[in-house]
Amino acid sequence: MKPQPLFTRAGAALWIEAAYTILAEEGHRELTIERLTAVTGKTRGSFYHHFGSVDGFTTRVLDDWREQNTERIARIAVTDPEPSGRRALVHREAVRLDARIEIAIRRWAGADGKVLGVCQGVDRRRMDVLVRDLVALAHSKGRTLLPDEAEKLARLEYAAFIGAQMLAPEGRLDALPDIGPLYEEMLHAYLERPEAASKTLA
Repeated sequence: MKPQPLFTRAGAALWIEAAYTILAEEGHRELTIERLTAVTGKTRGSFYHHFGSVDGFTTRVLDDWREQNTERIARIAVTDPEPSGRRALVHREAVRLDARIEIAIRRWAGADGKVLGVCQGVDRRRMDVLVRDLVALAHSKGRTLLPDEAEKLARLEYAAFIGAQMLAPEGRLDALPDIGPLYEEMLHAYLERPEAASKTLA
């Protein structure tokens, strides 16, 4: 028999931690009260005490995911005043994320409109952070990125991140070859091109 996971959180947070374990290992279809009580060893009464309903639980899980995997990283990044430093901090934290959870939530979004809305909001928030720092990085090099140009560069970078999550063995992005430095070298080469030549991307 598979051993039960050991959780580090308590109260409502324990249930959310259990949800991540189930999402990563079994997928959203197994995210049921029955499975959660079996994994946590807690009762249905405890579940309803903390969340009130399945919908309330879903909201709390998604809020926690957004906070831990997006807003927390955004706050860490702004501690560095330099755009290149902020980008390095975002990269460092992003590769530490469990890609299995990210992928499971995207699959869940395909079956649940509420989850889809949260996922799209998270994607937009992450893109906005990338756009902000790309514009600032270009400015530090004496370049001005037009909004459409910055959006396309951010989309390219974010698409590479999502693709890396799909390739990550056992959900570990840090187990993949680190293409971050190569991407940064390519980005800097692009930003240092004569401004007229860069209009081809926009």
